[in-house]
Amino acid sequence: MMKKKMKRAAALAAAAVLAVSSMAACGSGDDGKSDNSADNTNDGANTDNADDGNADASGGDSTDGAAADFSGKKLAIGAWGGNDQEAAALDKMIAEFENATGADVELKIYTDYNTQIQADFVAGTAPDAFYIDGSMFPFYSNLGVMEPLDKEEMDAGQYYENLLSAFTAEDGTVYCIPKDVSTLATYYNIDMLEEVGVKPEDIPDALDDYKEFLTDLQAKLDEKHGEGQVAAMTYNLDMSRNLYILEADGDSIIDEDGKSQLSQPGILSNLEFMTDLAQSGCWQTPKDLGLGWNGEAFGAGKAAIMEEGNWVYTTLKNDYDVNFGVKEMPTYKGTQYSMAFTVGWGISAASKEKELAKAWIKYATGIDGMEIWCSGAGCLPSRADVAEKMDVESDPVWKVHSDMTKIATPWQKGTTIDIVNSNYQNFGPSAFKGESTAEEAMKKVDDQANSEIANAQ
Repeated sequence: MMKKKMKRAAALAAAAVLAVSSMAACGSGDDGKSDNSADNTNDGANTDNADDGNADASGGDSTDGAAADFSGKKLAIGAWGGNDQEAAALDKMIAEFENATGADVELKIYTDYNTQIQADFVAGTAPDAFYIDGSMFPFYSNLGVMEPLDKEEMDAGQYYENLLSAFTAEDGTVYCIPKDVSTLATYYNIDMLEEVGVKPEDIPDALDDYKEFLTDLQAKLDEKHGEGQVAAMTYNLDMSRNLYILEADGDSIIDEDGKSQLSQPGILSNLEFMTDLAQSGCWQTPKDLGLGWNGEAFGAGKAAIMEEGNWVYTTLKNDYDVNFGVKEMPTYKGTQYSMAFTVGWGISAASKEKELAKAWIKYATGIDGMEIWCSGAGCLPSRADVAEKMDVESDPVWKVHSDMTKIATPWQKGTTIDIVNSNYQNFGPSAFKGESTAEEAMKKVDDQANSEIANAQ
């Protein structure tokens, strides 16, 4: 037993070295803002749909019957801190669950999620149920710290298949149930386009056609506002945004051993498509514009088009005076893509209250609990029946993001993606600025990333 504990502790320590010591839900792009998370970056949009009725802790509709009685039982749950709307939604869920089950729920908020929860796993003090970000799931699924979940018992068939797969191990075992999702969509400034004679419908449906369109738009914007004052479109030099483009030909950026292989020809041809856009001057990062993130650049009128997650919606409505529209993400090489950012609830393998923890997850990811959470936190449901109950399609912005859920690629790529992504962000800019070739830059990424990966093992 001691040898097994020591092996698990060593594995957790290695994971901590590989993981960036930031909250699991966040992935910081080159713009310096953690803006691709379903949980830590949205602004509480769509808060008027929460169901005030009693929740059913069995996970189904409240009409399915009374919840199990867990009076006198205590449940510890772990989460990371969010904004006020998220905190209020989670508090409401806890209150409803306690009322329905008689259980006492203790919420532990982590400030440095990966580092702190791994320390709790080693110490044997992890909460009974806890958040796992989709991008971090590969770290934890092989460590023996999560309880396997029965697909039928957890009603796994109700969740979007691509989201559930993000929490499914290679052997088919499900360890977490997705509680929400955020997706990317294309935002455009209606007034800015129209003042230079461009209609929203002129925006190509295919990314392959963007260069000609954006180059022409950039020239018109330069004439209207002055050269370089407004970008035709912003972009993020970050794997969480670029993955679907880089891997469009079927090549993986990481090999079976977790090593970076960005310098292979199939990846390079797609990277060169992006560097060509950037070097044309019509595709700029928010940092190029002197701003922090896409939402700020777009809201401030410094960019006509952006690709962003639904967390930006309320920011644009509340903080900026901008007339905008939203359309689906473009196709690339004939296939439509988006990225999905999802978080799941898992159960500690060491929990002494596994049945109570299961009841919590079935409630939190069931119809009533998920509606409370998503309505308050401003993210999308991970199951279609909740999306229908929330009537997300009545809002044109939410409808587009919801439609993207079905085809989106979950942000997840093995256990070494943080190292690869960090080096991609470090060496990639030289290629995007034309200071080196794409092959030269990606060879540096591969060499440095693989050295760091080898040192961490």
